[in-house]
Amino acid sequence: MKHATGALVLLTSLLGLQGGTLSGRWVGYNGGQTLHLEFYGDTMLVVNDVYPLSYRVTPESLIASGDTAIQVRYWFALGRLLLETPSGTVVTMASQTALARPITGRWLGELGTAEVAQAELRLAPGGVARWRLLPDGPWQDGEWERQTRVITFVWAADSTDWTGHYDVDGNSLLFEHTVPDSKPAIFQRVFRP
Repeated sequence: MKHATGALVLLTSLLGLQGGTLSGRWVGYNGGQTLHLEFYGDTMLVVNDVYPLSYRVTPESLIASGDTAIQVRYWFALGRLLLETPSGTVVTMASQTALARPITGRWLGELGTAEVAQAELRLAPGGVARWRLLPDGPWQDGEWERQTRVITFVWAADSTDWTGHYDVDGNSLLFEHTVPDSKPAIFQRVFRP
């Protein structure tokens, strides 16, 4: 019996049946496109979608709807997440570290001014950025550029610039200043609209 148990443990390790969890970021390639899935608590995202997905997970299936629709069977093998589509295509996905995570999306924070001013910052692919005062201020358009953890913003309306530092662990942007006469400010990544 001892040998049978040892053989089962070895077989389980070799086949990658040790399991895994749907958490963090997974990256794969499907239909000529890179597929990025993110799982955080009760939120599932497809990177570059505008809205988080409504989703349901069972021990072997994942169904999600939103900007992107997903209906797959899934399992873990050798540290990879495998997704099988209804057509039988299997997509192999690898986990991705936090630093490699794109910073596109929605961010909320205070501008660091004497009057507490909540603001929304949106970063789109291609270096397009917008910000506004909440709840309904006009949008200010600009551009952003990332160099590892330093993100530079230039706003077209007044040619001002902001320099942010991306905090990987906190998933936040830290600014020394934003608008004129402001103090340090922190913007947090927001996944729900």
